[in-house]
Amino acid sequence: MKVIAIATAAASLLLGVAAHAQQAPAAGPLYGELGYSWTQIHGNGVKATPGAVRGIIGYDVHPNLAVEGMLEGGTGHDTDNGITAKLKSSYGVFVKPKYDFGNTEVFARVGFARTNVGLSTGDVSSNDFAYGVGAKYNVTPRVNVGLDYTRLADKDGVKVDGVTLGLGYRF
Repeated sequence: MKVIAIATAAASLLLGVAAHAQQAPAAGPLYGELGYSWTQIHGNGVKATPGAVRGIIGYDVHPNLAVEGMLEGGTGHDTDNGITAKLKSSYGVFVKPKYDFGNTEVFARVGFARTNVGLSTGDVSSNDFAYGVGAKYNVTPRVNVGLDYTRLADKDGVKVDGVTLGLGYRF
C-alpha cells in the first residue's frame, strides 16, 4: 500500500513539474512585423505598382492602443507611359487604435511618414500625414498574419498607397 501511495505522489509531482515546464511566458507588449507590400504610385502621368518590403516595431501602451515605427524599402520598379517608378524608401511613426475579436484584431493606423519615390522624370519626396486600416489573425499567442492598406503620401500630385501581407511576432 505504501508503494502505491509513494508511486502516486511521485507521478503527481512529475506531472506537475512537466506541466509547469511546458508553460511559455505570456507575450509582452513589444511586437515586430515583416511584410511584402504591393505599392501603387499614381500621379504625374504614371500609375505604377512596384513592390516593397516593410518592417514595423510596435508597443502596446493600452489593450486598445499601440505606437509604431515603420520602415519600408522598394524591391523593384514598374514602368507606365514610359515613366519608370520605384518606392525608394518610406519611414514613419504611427498611433494604432485597435480592437480584438477573439483571435482577430482590427485596427486603424494614423501618423506621419517621409516617403521617397524615384521616377525617371525626377524624384519626389514627401513629409505627409499617413493613415491605414487592417486586420490580423493570431495563429498562436505570439505569431500572427495580417493584411492592411496604408496611404503613405498624397503630395505634389503623387499618391503612394500600399497593401501589405505580413507576419508578426510578439516578444
